[in-house]
Amino acid sequence: MIVRGCSWKPRTTSVAWRTAPLRRTNRWGTQHLSGVTGCVNHHRRRASPWNVTPYQWAPLPETGHDLTVGALERKDYAKFVQFFRQASPYIEGHRGRTFVVVIPGEVILQRPLLQSQLKDIQLLHELGCRLVVVLGGKVQIDNYLNMRGLEPKSVGGYRITDADAMLAAMEAAGTSRMLVEAQLSKAPAVSVIRRHTRSSNSSDDFHFAPAMRVVSGNYVTSKRRGVVEGIDFGSTGTVRFVQQEAIHQQLDLGHVVLLSNLGYSASGEVLNCNTFDVATHAAIELKADKIMCITLDEVKSLRMPQWLSLNDAEALINERLAGVGGVTACSIDKTCPSLDGTAVPRNGSTHQSNAASNSSNGSYSSNGSASPPPAQLSNGGSRAQAIHEIELDLDCWQALNFPNALLTAVVGCKSGVKRAHLVDARQDGGLLLELYSRDGVGTMISTDFYEGIRQASHMDLEAIEGLLRPLTQAGVTKARSRESLMQDLHSFTVLERESEILACVLLQDLGKSADGMRCGELAAFCVHPSHRGSGRGDSLLDYVEQSARTRGLQRLVLLTTRTADWFMQRDFKPAGIAHNSNILPETRRLQIDPTRNSHLYCKEIVVLNDTVQAAPAGKRIGF
Repeated sequence: MIVRGCSWKPRTTSVAWRTAPLRRTNRWGTQHLSGVTGCVNHHRRRASPWNVTPYQWAPLPETGHDLTVGALERKDYAKFVQFFRQASPYIEGHRGRTFVVVIPGEVILQRPLLQSQLKDIQLLHELGCRLVVVLGGKVQIDNYLNMRGLEPKSVGGYRITDADAMLAAMEAAGTSRMLVEAQLSKAPAVSVIRRHTRSSNSSDDFHFAPAMRVVSGNYVTSKRRGVVEGIDFGSTGTVRFVQQEAIHQQLDLGHVVLLSNLGYSASGEVLNCNTFDVATHAAIELKADKIMCITLDEVKSLRMPQWLSLNDAEALINERLAGVGGVTACSIDKTCPSLDGTAVPRNGSTHQSNAASNSSNGSYSSNGSASPPPAQLSNGGSRAQAIHEIELDLDCWQALNFPNALLTAVVGCKSGVKRAHLVDARQDGGLLLELYSRDGVGTMISTDFYEGIRQASHMDLEAIEGLLRPLTQAGVTKARSRESLMQDLHSFTVLERESEILACVLLQDLGKSADGMRCGELAAFCVHPSHRGSGRGDSLLDYVEQSARTRGLQRLVLLTTRTADWFMQRDFKPAGIAHNSNILPETRRLQIDPTRNSHLYCKEIVVLNDTVQAAPAGKRIGF
């Protein structure tokens, strides 16, 4: 395996903070977070045996998003702590996860934007994320050819890569890679962190061990596109697969992996591939938890919401498909060479891992061998899985005239990637805010958390009775007559899968309480026992909370005797014995049976500020 690496340590930055709402506090917090992670990770890695000289390259100009270094002021301590506490669940949740980050050529050419993204990438690595960064080169290749009086040539979604275009592709990939490696090689300012790292023992040498290595190599296996309908595409390649095990080995070592538009064939050729083709294969084949596409105006112009379900994203693309007259080959739900990116087993066979024969001696070829290496772990374990090649029809993508970032996100999510994020490059700290704040700043695409959730109908009465009967018999919930259920049926929300009701909840408007807050009561909340622990209860609760907000409710209340723990984990607060509580409207309090001794739990409905777009229930995640 050919690997090239460099080392870096994050630069500590700070900025003076101005009085601002919590959403601005998130941005402020990301700027101070870099200083914290620099100190934390220095302490953690002081014993590192690495002592690698960084790759030498001209430094990037300190312009654009660069921030003035300064100390955290005492008056800002509370905001800093508030941000850190808000971000802590996300920090823990993302640690050890694999993310594929796509930086297109348009962003790489704008140096301040590139600097901002790389600072975020440094912090993501310091926070424990496993990162594969894919660098684009389309614009650089076009510029290279134009400067030499040559015209870039493309047919459909593919470039015709002649000898000049191939030289341009190699120069673009090499220059982008070295610029990124140079920026990631920056060491922290000694004056900022030496008070936390300098030992009083004079024998302790004062130096900074590298926090990370950035590696690149021939990880992308490709093949020539060849001659299509009489047109010779030259050295244009299509991605067959990425060397997933080799990449996993580098990630296991704590390295960041750089991929580019260049792929390598079994015959020893270097081929020019599409950046989003590379990114899609990497995300799917590495089983990435997220694919994150850095975008500019092409996505912003679509005015997409903060969360888009996969079904809605597909509907958006299908709507565009309907308007493309002559493109009959394009379909999300048809066969492999199309938008769905269906994985096709090579010759119908599956390759099993064989750690015994190919453990760590590099005996397999990594430069585009006829077959990919068997999946294996560096510790001798096995990643048993079928090896597939995925083909994407870039002609179809081009005909749609849709942003490649959006299409990549949809294909990735359809093929197993859990989440896809589209983040505007001009948002300073965009990656951090998208991953470590509640609402994020971009658009997230994922499977539909609320699929099958709807208002109950009279056809659901028997199923709801069946769900509640065991809880009633066990004394967990109070008994409700059939007439009572029928009367409240319009206030029930159910979760249905394959014509079976798996969960239900009742939301009733209680009116205003003594303190003037408009209350809604949750009752008869039940998930079928065989489907508990699958997240369906959370989806249903989230949906109902959003519905309560759209109805103008300000507080949710519930009475329970045995299920308090589950609701307290979801931010419901204890409010004493229900029949003695002044929080409930008097009309409701008088209806409570004091012999049950039910406890009251409350949750305030978060008021959305002007920066957060309100959406109907089921069209956003959380608040």
